[in-house]
Amino acid sequence: MMIEPEIASVYANALFELACETESLEEISIDLLSVIDIFEKNPDFLNLLSVPNIGTAEKIDTIKKVFGEDGGIILNFLCLLTEKNRIFCISEIGSEFKKLYNNYNDIEEVTVTTCIPLTEDSRNRLIVKLQNKLGKRIKLIENINPDIMGGVKLSYGDTLIDNSIASRIDDLSKELKKNNI
Repeated sequence: MMIEPEIASVYANALFELACETESLEEISIDLLSVIDIFEKNPDFLNLLSVPNIGTAEKIDTIKKVFGEDGGIILNFLCLLTEKNRIFCISEIGSEFKKLYNNYNDIEEVTVTTCIPLTEDSRNRLIVKLQNKLGKRIKLIENINPDIMGGVKLSYGDTLIDNSIASRIDDLSKELKKNNI
């Protein structure tokens, strides 16, 4: 189901502000990630909570049975999303919340793609270089893709640095075609 980004942003901002006000940012962040993980692993459950022919009270009872009666802020948040027919936005809300959380904690998520796993030494050196360059704490997300053949691809924010062998071969191929070679 397609949603407007503003909807997810409004709910994520409200949850984030509440988490900060109640000094429970870490707990709420962990709980939200866990809830999203449950919904992603059980898409039928999310679909059940989104169908219009099941009453809101029944949906909320189901949420309380699954997540417990004393789920605190996250349980109340899920009930609110259900009442407002926005539960289907939970993944997008989680993504927006994570951006707010990372910004607040001065964290930059960097995705690194290599053809083989990084060694511990390479990983640590990369993190230090990125911290020095970006001036933030780094959360490194590692992807393995043999198709890049070697080298490394980094992406963070709106930045993509592609220093892979596959990219270099592609650039060389384009240059040769451009020069009719």
